[in-house]
Amino acid sequence: MTARRIGPGRRAMGVILPSSNRVVERVTQDILSFVPAIDACFARIPYFGNGQGQPSDRYDEKPFMAAAELLGHAGVDVICWNATRGSAIGFSHDRKLCAQLEQQTGLPVVTTALSTLEAFAHFNIRHIALVTHGTPGQGAIIKANFAERGIETRAELHLGFTDNFAAAAAPFEPVIDFARESAARANVDAVLVWSTNLPGHAYAAAMEAQIGIPVLDSAAIGVWAALRNLGIDRPPLTELGRLFA
Repeated sequence: MTARRIGPGRRAMGVILPSSNRVVERVTQDILSFVPAIDACFARIPYFGNGQGQPSDRYDEKPFMAAAELLGHAGVDVICWNATRGSAIGFSHDRKLCAQLEQQTGLPVVTTALSTLEAFAHFNIRHIALVTHGTPGQGAIIKANFAERGIETRAELHLGFTDNFAAAAAPFEPVIDFARESAARANVDAVLVWSTNLPGHAYAAAMEAQIGIPVLDSAAIGVWAALRNLGIDRPPLTELGRLFA
């Protein structure tokens, strides 16, 4: 008889996510099903509706500090803030948050927003087709912040959700059509699904096989960054898409 593994893994990542998110935990567990030696521990900070729970132009660090402290109780080896908000309020706020959490916990801290810039450099991506769950106005801010980092948005799709929770139930067919159209124009290096509450990870590998360019899901990028920090950046993760290959 073979027992199911229910004991703790040898190492663990701690994941901080928005309180209204329904996707990050599923994406993390799906990816880690290929890496059974790594556990995930989760904590939430207040962020819901149309940005309630956090200031509009910065982070309220106190709930992050509390979340990081509790994750530390579980003996995690790295902490990831798996959300895209740094691209809206400015990447410098993510760097400041990482520094504060690292000082408090003594652990390395990564964020999805900062790690996406690393992924762009890693895959030599300079021109993107951008998908967001929000409004065109919100998308314009994200585009501008990416542009400051040398990333040009050449196509964009904004799904118009003003409630972060509602985005988790978004139909993905419009995104698939948009990805095909963007790839057919042959003027982008990758499609970026830019909300950790959109179900892009479930479609990324299949979409890449169809359109021939990377499809980067933001929730998966956060997990990718944490795994890289743990030294896990090689197969058997290739079937999850180019990000993990």
